[in-house]
Amino acid sequence: MKKAPIVIFNASVVLAGLRAPSGGSGKVLSWAKGGKIKGIISEIVLDEVFRHVAKIGQEEKRALKYLGSIFKKIFPPPQKENVEVYENIVKDLGDAHILASAKEAKANFLVTLDKKHLLVLKNKVKDFEIVTPGQLIEKLLGSINN
Repeated sequence: MKKAPIVIFNASVVLAGLRAPSGGSGKVLSWAKGGKIKGIISEIVLDEVFRHVAKIGQEEKRALKYLGSIFKKIFPPPQKENVEVYENIVKDLGDAHILASAKEAKANFLVTLDKKHLLVLKNKVKDFEIVTPGQLIEKLLGSINN
């Protein structure tokens, strides 16, 4: 059996999946829940999700239960020296943590909807691919049974 790809989720995808479970973000979250991919989320991303969950009309308690069913382990914040490696390439210093977390987790993919700050870094990051939920679905659809 082929090993499930490791995918780290940015808060934008988690929030979009909570808001619209039938969309692309919801689909990749369901893949993580079903073990088709190894979904990873960090404490920093979880905090960001909870800061914004009310804006999408969700209750924190429901969101926590849902995320707990998807992400079996919440990763700690990345090491400071790993974050510093990415501070030179990000447009927003607040995004360096997600890149460092992806590298520490040995992720194959970072899935995000952040076009302005993260997707623009596709060609600058070589350790993992930065993709949208739709791109991840396209890349993995042949190897993942729906």
